[in-house]
Amino acid sequence: MTDVDQQRTSTRGQAVLESFPSDSRFTRIQKLLAETSLDCVVAVGSDYATWLTGYHRYLAGLNAVVLMADGGITLFISPEEVDVAREINDDIEIQSFGEGGFGLDLDSTSTLLAALRGFKPLRDAKGVGFAGVSASTASEVDWSSPVGLEDELVRIAQRKDLDEAKKIAVAYNLCWEAHHAVETGVNEGASELEIFTRAQSVAQLSLGQPIEFVADVLAGTNTAQVCCPIAVAGAKRVEVGEPLIADIAVRAAGYWGDTCRSYIRGENDEIREGLEKLTKILDDATLEFRPGMPANEAHRNINRALDSAFPGSEFPHHGGHGIGLSCWQGPHIIPSDSSVFEPGMIVAVEPGAYFANRWGIRRENEYLITRDGAVELNDALASIASQG
Repeated sequence: MTDVDQQRTSTRGQAVLESFPSDSRFTRIQKLLAETSLDCVVAVGSDYATWLTGYHRYLAGLNAVVLMADGGITLFISPEEVDVAREINDDIEIQSFGEGGFGLDLDSTSTLLAALRGFKPLRDAKGVGFAGVSASTASEVDWSSPVGLEDELVRIAQRKDLDEAKKIAVAYNLCWEAHHAVETGVNEGASELEIFTRAQSVAQLSLGQPIEFVADVLAGTNTAQVCCPIAVAGAKRVEVGEPLIADIAVRAAGYWGDTCRSYIRGENDEIREGLEKLTKILDDATLEFRPGMPANEAHRNINRALDSAFPGSEFPHHGGHGIGLSCWQGPHIIPSDSSVFEPGMIVAVEPGAYFANRWGIRRENEYLITRDGAVELNDALASIASQG
């Protein structure tokens, strides 16, 4: 690496580091509690447990997290999950609720709420924020001056901490592992469903445990139908000269990764040229992403570029979306979302072009929003590592 390259990498690495919030998500929530004069927040649901404690299991049971204004965290969880939760995070207090056994309590939500009602810090609290339950439920639990904080927590979660970016990258790279199987299947002329199954298997075996997996795997004219639920992987085989769209999303350790590539079996000059144009559109669009840029402006720019490069085509879906605990979260790159990009957001960007009854193509990468623009997620994390 030349001195110029080293300087460029170092500069990018610094910009990447500075894109993450200076305050952790825990501190940002504590500030929210202070601003709203609340003593704590109760967040019900497995995504909140993942976000605030790192606890995630395949098919986890119902759980909740209580975060106090002083930073104390308590995870409420079923008795069977206590030991594994302690293995994952022994720095937090864990409270079990309900009786032991699987599937014996058909109203576990009421059981959890009863346990929360009996939790002394909540009984003593002068104001309680809540998320993951309705306002009527919060009132029934009789929390003091309950205040809904769902929207505020969602906004906080859109800006990722560095540890979250690394977890998203794990899922993101499992997607790329799956794409290796896709490419092999395309070259062999396998069916959509065979390729779908191989892709899931490769990602799952690479991680060494069950994953959550969502994918569009469509070949030939099916690619023009864009995605599920309109078209789903089936018996259609990839014929020579045909395209295949593989849009693959994987969840690992509670965080999602999302990718898309379009392939051709053999040669097809028209589609090959289209893929080159699409790659340039994705690269050019993300170069313009900056903090403060509205998501709908990003969509307009992508749509305009697609109209110019692919006359007569359709672009009937979003241009991308935030990603993290959910595979599709804000900001949404759609005409109606005027929310702006902020440093630390991670977005999956996916332009596509589709010709009815002929073919379609789509390409998707993930990017970290930094002060200097969008940086592909793996490149962003590598630039930090290169700084030592």
